[in-house]
Amino acid sequence: MAHLQNKRPFPKALFTQLTKPECEHFIEILHYAAQSESVEDVKDVLARFEALFPFTRTIGGLAKLSRTGGFEGFTNVLNVSYPEEWIRLYWQKGYFDVDPVLQTALQKPGTQHWESTYKAASSDKQSEFMETAKEFGLGDGITTGTSDPACGVATFCSFASAGRVDAKRYMPLVEYFGYHIHLALLRTAPKSSQAVAPCVRELTLREMTILNWVKNGKTNWEIAKIMGVTERTIRFHVESIFSKLDVTSRSHAVATALEHGLPNVV
Repeated sequence: MAHLQNKRPFPKALFTQLTKPECEHFIEILHYAAQSESVEDVKDVLARFEALFPFTRTIGGLAKLSRTGGFEGFTNVLNVSYPEEWIRLYWQKGYFDVDPVLQTALQKPGTQHWESTYKAASSDKQSEFMETAKEFGLGDGITTGTSDPACGVATFCSFASAGRVDAKRYMPLVEYFGYHIHLALLRTAPKSSQAVAPCVRELTLREMTILNWVKNGKTNWEIAKIMGVTERTIRFHVESIFSKLDVTSRSHAVATALEHGLPNVV
């Protein structure tokens, strides 16, 4: 047993506070997290965790870091239940520059209760950000993350609800779960990623999703079926993508977007 002394200790107290059904389901979720082989697998695991505990908004992903540890853009975005309009605003308004939770995560990785982090926020931009988040049902939450500046990446997952979160009960659960999600996100991450250039930042969340399907060889008709919209709607978005990236073909759009750091959005 001596070789286990330097390993992470088993958090027995974490499980004793759970009911038997909660404990069984939580162990099942950890089981699937350990077996995740794709971003879709990780997204499913996040959804299972949200369904087990009283959260209504869940997102996870992987961010690209500069050599100094600064944020350069999202590489993977696994959106389980965040409103699409909120993610569009977050992306296009550059909220990542003022989001107190993200900024704290980059400076000091770990697990945060939003309520505590928000108390330290002071700028008008941060106040605007927090008020807007509440309008989208993101009143309080818990975020856990791990960064690796040496490898230039950081992982995160956030669980939120409109009302106050019981931090004492759920922070230890999210933190323990986050460690397993961190490994799963790294395991399923793209082999290489680049900082996100301005031309890609102009794309909406839906346009990035469509462009990822184009990258995977899907036709407009196939993408329309996947996303539950008309083929005409997909053509409209593809034309908008061409305009924003200043390209004239699907292959050129994909190549340009990848060259400029297109995040994988699922």
